[in-house]
Amino acid sequence: MAYRPEKRYPPYAGTEPYLHLCFSDADAKRVRPLLHRLYLRGVRVWYACGDETDRTARRQREERMLGASLTVLFLTDAFRRDRRAKGDMLVCQNAGRPILCLNTDGGDGGLSIGLHPSTPEAAFSRQSRAADWEAAILRADGFTQSLIGEPQKPPVDVLRIIAWSMTALALLLALAGVWWWTQRKPTPPPEPVDTVTFADETVREAVRAALGGGVLTEERLLEVTTLSFPDALPEDMSDLSRLPSLTRIELTQSAALSLDAHPELTAYTLVLIGGVE
Repeated sequence: MAYRPEKRYPPYAGTEPYLHLCFSDADAKRVRPLLHRLYLRGVRVWYACGDETDRTARRQREERMLGASLTVLFLTDAFRRDRRAKGDMLVCQNAGRPILCLNTDGGDGGLSIGLHPSTPEAAFSRQSRAADWEAAILRADGFTQSLIGEPQKPPVDVLRIIAWSMTALALLLALAGVWWWTQRKPTPPPEPVDTVTFADETVREAVRAALGGGVLTEERLLEVTTLSFPDALPEDMSDLSRLPSLTRIELTQSAALSLDAHPELTAYTLVLIGGVE
């Protein structure tokens, strides 16, 4: 959508002396900083909005142009190609109105658009800014103190403020997300737990020792071929049936003293280890 300066800097509509700023619609965005400075200073500025095709509107527009104390041309490449803007300039020139040409881009001067050679022209480079253009207007021969009224404050552009606020909020959320992602501590993996249980703690720890530690699962129980009981035999031997690969039991001589209470151990190869405790 094309920028429309009249929403924020409405053209002067009163009867006191005013300045006519003549520019191409294509330069509306570029001329905004100059309008802003003139508006704050209190300079009464009128400019055309769009291209009226109605005859009555066109006549009113010409009356407004010719009623200005000074016409300032905002000369750019867009102006040089703009038939409407050049037409407005010629209307003012043919009526003998005072004109100042601001050559804002260092391109072809006023002669290229049909300006009279005696028309004052202020030439600038492409790096020039609104403050430079404003200073040239204030120094122009046709500019008088009568063109300045009370300093004006542009109305608040609510939509622009909302857009900026939403953009700032989105940026803050994005930065917060990046910070959280870089600062967060990785979630530690869950601690492994046994998936099988044993009725007797002595048997359970003997199985764990036979497997070299770690969690106890049904799959790992298949690896147990030997159990060692260096201290004493467990009271409950029923868990041995869960070890299908078990063939050998190692026990100390002191532990072997209780073998009579466990006749089920005769199904395994019993091996004495260590000495008598």
